[in-house]
Amino acid sequence: MPASRFSLLLLEPGEIYFEDFSVTYTCTTQDSTIQSQRGRLRLCSKSAMFEPADVKYPILKISLSYCSSVSKEENSIVIQCNQLTEMLANNIVAPYVFFKKTFVLKFTFHYATSEECLYRLSQLHRASTLPPKEQQEMMEAIIHSRHARVQFDPCWLEDLHETVQFEAKVIQVSPLVSNPGRVVVTSARLYYQPYNREPCPVIKIRLASDIERVARRRYLLQNSALEIYCKEHCTPKYLFLALDSTSLCDELFKTLEPNNKPNIGLDVATLQWQHGILSNYEYLLFLNSAADRSFNDLTQYPVFPWVVKDFTSANLDLEDPSIYRDLSLPIGALNPNRLKQLLERFNDMPEPRFLYGSHYMAPGFVLFYLARKYPQLVLCLHGGRFDHPDRMFNSLQQTWQNVMNGAADYKELVPEFYDGEGEFLVNYLDINFGHRSSDGRAVQDVELPPWAKSPQELIVKLRQALESEHVSKYLHLWIDLIFGHLQRGTKAIEARNLFHPLCYEGSVDLCTVIDPVTRLMYEIQILEFGQIPRQLFTKPHPARFAGLIPTPLSLMTSPDLQNGSREEEDGVENRTRSWSQSRLCDLKIHTVFHGHKKSVTGLAFYSQNDDVQVVSVSLDGFIKVYKLRNGKQVLSVNPIESNPLTACLCLPESNALLLGTLQNEVALYQIDCCRLDNVASVHDDNVTALGIGKDEKDGNVILASASSDCSVKLWRIHRTCSFSHFRFRPTTDLIAELEHDSSVVSLDFHPGGLKLATGTKEGQVHLWEVPTGLPLDALPGHTDEVSAVKFSPDGSKLVTVGHDGLLQVFQVDIDPPQMVAKSEEMVAHDKHEDFRCLAWDGLSILLGTARGEMLIFDLVAFKVVRRVQAHAPGALTCIAVAPIVDDLVVVTAGQDGRVCLWGSDAIIP
Repeated sequence: MPASRFSLLLLEPGEIYFEDFSVTYTCTTQDSTIQSQRGRLRLCSKSAMFEPADVKYPILKISLSYCSSVSKEENSIVIQCNQLTEMLANNIVAPYVFFKKTFVLKFTFHYATSEECLYRLSQLHRASTLPPKEQQEMMEAIIHSRHARVQFDPCWLEDLHETVQFEAKVIQVSPLVSNPGRVVVTSARLYYQPYNREPCPVIKIRLASDIERVARRRYLLQNSALEIYCKEHCTPKYLFLALDSTSLCDELFKTLEPNNKPNIGLDVATLQWQHGILSNYEYLLFLNSAADRSFNDLTQYPVFPWVVKDFTSANLDLEDPSIYRDLSLPIGALNPNRLKQLLERFNDMPEPRFLYGSHYMAPGFVLFYLARKYPQLVLCLHGGRFDHPDRMFNSLQQTWQNVMNGAADYKELVPEFYDGEGEFLVNYLDINFGHRSSDGRAVQDVELPPWAKSPQELIVKLRQALESEHVSKYLHLWIDLIFGHLQRGTKAIEARNLFHPLCYEGSVDLCTVIDPVTRLMYEIQILEFGQIPRQLFTKPHPARFAGLIPTPLSLMTSPDLQNGSREEEDGVENRTRSWSQSRLCDLKIHTVFHGHKKSVTGLAFYSQNDDVQVVSVSLDGFIKVYKLRNGKQVLSVNPIESNPLTACLCLPESNALLLGTLQNEVALYQIDCCRLDNVASVHDDNVTALGIGKDEKDGNVILASASSDCSVKLWRIHRTCSFSHFRFRPTTDLIAELEHDSSVVSLDFHPGGLKLATGTKEGQVHLWEVPTGLPLDALPGHTDEVSAVKFSPDGSKLVTVGHDGLLQVFQVDIDPPQMVAKSEEMVAHDKHEDFRCLAWDGLSILLGTARGEMLIFDLVAFKVVRRVQAHAPGALTCIAVAPIVDDLVVVTAGQDGRVCLWGSDAIIP
């Protein structure tokens, strides 16, 4: 039996298909009688359709509004009408053919009785003759009555032991089609049963093995829909379901949540895009999905930007900035003359005012681009006709000119321009779209610009342009317009980015609209005009770091490439490194030093004759120095007798070591000559942490000392006449004192030297201005001691970890800072994690725990990817990465007094 040609796309928008009957059809006109044809009579809310079994005959559509009578004749019904529509003759997609004359159509039923169909058809015919309001009310009553009598058929259950956990009526949404039915979730499966059994009687999805993820969606600007993504082996791949209310949608989502594999969070995706893990294309797809854009809903189809504006040159030079569109402006504002006229109209317009009466992405625009790929959708949208040949998508250059100069043409692009083979540009179905009036040419393939010899080459070059350095530099500005803080309100007006109010979520609540005609009017306008994406960002979107190539596990480059202006700081300990995750996961221990008798409290690195050496200090009061090259200890000294050491750091471009002590002191020790230069009591309680930065004004080194006395003090460190030596005079060099509410246990300087982050014993994180010491921000989140705070090498982000097992990432190069990622409270071995130290390169984080474990945390997946027992008994207290350009060497130390070197055989023999 041949496949059915009938499709829900043959219905009018909003029309419902009910059921079908096996019949024989005979038609009589004033001129002739058509011989009998066997087929199926399909009953719909606004029409009746006859689908002949022989595909050479067209499908006939009888609009009920054109029917003059419906009557019974034995086991047949007779319909008299004055218009008949033919579709899909010989199963060829072509414009519908409309005949306007009197027809008498007779349908003889094979199995059902004519009374069965006559009653239902007469009801629908009567509704079609009423005024619009009464017609809509009666139609809704008929649909509700019919659907209310249909229950889920338990025979569809695969297992008799399945228990029903959720059941509701839903609408399955696919491009231009809304098909009502029932959804049932059992203990094992999700079932969707369309009321009309079209295109199949039931869809079954196994909860445990078929569902990839479930995403929240909007439908008609209401937060009442879900989109279920299934795995590759499943059919269908997607199921978009709209429910009657947000509460029902929440209940269904909660029922499916245990089987949902959630997508990465928005903040994590932004972080990955900034660092080149996600390409521009991948990130835009992610943002579209997060903003409720779906390939299943043409009213909310994913939107992509025009990035290239040169469609006339023979070659496309991606290094030439002049070929790119200005991404800081919406399409409607790119032409200053057109914008001037729009602003004049806007100023004279009564409330509610708007700049653009047309949207940048609506069903008509999607199908304008994709007409050659989906001609059936175009016929459905335009009532059985294709658009005028002159108005079709004939040329990229012509379309760009219309977008730039047209009075009401502001459309952006669809994702297909940046991925795939470009099949939507080719009339591979050989559809007759008509002939252009200008030269009489038939509408065939889209005319390509001179720099593209084939659709495939066009897509490749447009994708290269999208991923180019220029677009990467400015793409965040376009994101602000479409998904961000310039999307609505006064900021949208200032950005020349304001659309009609009905485009925005929250502009109308359809649940409160009682009048059916008014509701239908709103629905049609929302469906046809286009919808603004859900607003994802309320503050300016961060820019992407420059110089990044988006490849899996790509690494962040040096700060001078990231911000384009700041030169790399001198000193081997300040070189920004990137760590390969594969190398982190392959780390193995090579050398263990057992020299300390008590807990190690600090690690530092200094270079002597290009030989990097490690310094460790301990509560036993000793300084110990080890060579990385040969893994040998070269120094062990107790500089301040009977005074436990709590922190250490090396001053830049020198062998000077700053020490913190348990006796409230800071000491300056010269390693090369084993001389203690200064010991000064600078706090009222023990020193807990030390950090160094640079005063941008005079270039002097700034020391920050943290203490259990609830303060951090900033000191100026002077170079002596010998460039490699420093002088520290506490009595005269104090710059500022930063007061806290509890003991300060961690701190870190911003790489630019203008900020300081501090963490306290009670869980507070503060940002301070340097060198003034003025408070900038307090960052929330922790409930216990903040054991470590660390800026990313480029200074854009701050990571904090604590005894509460939380890891937080803050965006600190915006005002105010924002939390961009936060781990759930981590649990290991049935106990909550307790983080004691960290090191990171902007993408991968090394963590030390109270149980002596070293954790490798991947910011791409935002999870722990490796866990190693590094120290026992007791905590891993210090972790640092050696400033070696050619390889990765990690140094850990713990309460067990050991110092361990981790790395490769090439560096550590």
